[in-house]
Amino acid sequence: MKINFSQEWLNWAAENEDGCSVGAGVNAIEASDSCQIRMPKESQRKEASPIFDRIRLCIRLLMAEWGKTVTRDALDGGLILMLNDSLRDALLTGAEISDENRGLGVVKGLDFVLQELEIAGTIHVDNEHMQQRIRLIKQCSDSVTDDDRKRLKEVREVFEHQRELGKVTETEDCLDVKLDLVSA
Repeated sequence: MKINFSQEWLNWAAENEDGCSVGAGVNAIEASDSCQIRMPKESQRKEASPIFDRIRLCIRLLMAEWGKTVTRDALDGGLILMLNDSLRDALLTGAEISDENRGLGVVKGLDFVLQELEIAGTIHVDNEHMQQRIRLIKQCSDSVTDDDRKRLKEVREVFEHQRELGKVTETEDCLDVKLDLVSA
């Protein structure tokens, strides 16, 4: 059995755990009875918790909305749109997308959140393809606010518009989206 760690998680561990370092090319370690995954220190978890809670909720809402396996690009794009109201509005209205709007192109800590959700049995992350594919296992039981319903509807509208531009590929099993949301 292998336990896969993302490079982001390994870098986080190296920065936040005493005496740790990350070697080049390390993607997985052999699991043993003594293998332990260290979670962030309590103070770091409390500090990041509201942000990560919001990201977790958005992931589960998007995955439930789409109802199928999604590529990492599709999930990244959906999350960026859920979290960035001005970017979503610009894409819906056809307005110019400023570099400031593109600034939320990377959701920090996403690899860590996905690993937490997978360990909790909420999602399954498939690394057997060119890019990750994520599948929802447990439906979201949190109450959804009207604002989140509005955001989901708007994300769906953006994806539909992007489908017309040829940037959305959808099969019975998988949704993939190529959005240019991250500034260079």
